[in-house]
Amino acid sequence: MEKMESLKEYYQITKKKVPEDLLIQSRCPIHFNILRKKEKCCVGGLPFARRDYWKITLFDNRAELITKQGNVIINKPCIFFSRPNMEYGWKLLDEEQTGFICLFNDEYLTYDLKPIFELLTRTLNASQTSFLLLEQDTYRLLFFYFEQLYNAYHSDFEYRKEVVQKWLQLIAYQVIWTQSINNPVELKQDAKSRIVNEFVNALQSQFPVDSPLNPIRLKTPSDFANLLHVHVNHLNHCLKSQTGKSTTQLINERITAEAIGLLKYSDWNISEIAEALGFEYVQHFTLFFKKKIGISPTEFRLKEMNNI
Repeated sequence: MEKMESLKEYYQITKKKVPEDLLIQSRCPIHFNILRKKEKCCVGGLPFARRDYWKITLFDNRAELITKQGNVIINKPCIFFSRPNMEYGWKLLDEEQTGFICLFNDEYLTYDLKPIFELLTRTLNASQTSFLLLEQDTYRLLFFYFEQLYNAYHSDFEYRKEVVQKWLQLIAYQVIWTQSINNPVELKQDAKSRIVNEFVNALQSQFPVDSPLNPIRLKTPSDFANLLHVHVNHLNHCLKSQTGKSTTQLINERITAEAIGLLKYSDWNISEIAEALGFEYVQHFTLFFKKKIGISPTEFRLKEMNNI
């Protein structure tokens, strides 16, 4: 079986420090990182391989992209996207390096990011390329976006995660927009994609929860299927084909993420959080949380307080 290069291996190959979250062997972490390309480096690159992560590279240097179809010399400002399971390699042709590299795995893509990157992939696939050559004004604009993303990611701002995701969305939409101007293609949204987007919007509309007195109403696959006027099995099939996850998985992941946020940043007690997230009994919430995270809500909150 063909071996896929992992994020951890990427850091090792490029002689960068492996982030701590990737050193944890017991689970698959949600990973995101943004790196600034060094001004001077030894000319090198990446070997041709299949990779299991997303990578976005913005650069203004000569390079050679290696693909199965052949090699492409790039000598203009460029933004390159690679998605999981994609095969490629790079040769850097200049010592001077400017730009940014974004790295993240599929687990990082939230419910609102996933459809955007699916659209981005379809946009680039329609033009049969994985990169976009840029005019200087577009390159400068994207460089500014990446710089803001980099600064937000490396800040200690309480909501830096949300800010980073907004900049990432803006970058993706800017590339989709630029590509649609340069090479217009019709991107029809099929029925499956429409159902997935409606599900994502309905799920996201319930968060953040602003009061224990205003709990979430859509909690089960049946709740969403009824809202969208589709059979529960059809909804599950659409979500599985587009995201790789079941309806229950997606709902539970979003509830878990909200629970973590409330335990970290709110002063609500555990019973209030359980009620806000639609659990009739606090014991059910405790069992749910412990199954997902490995410790109880009370233990999680104490651990977070000790880390402050």
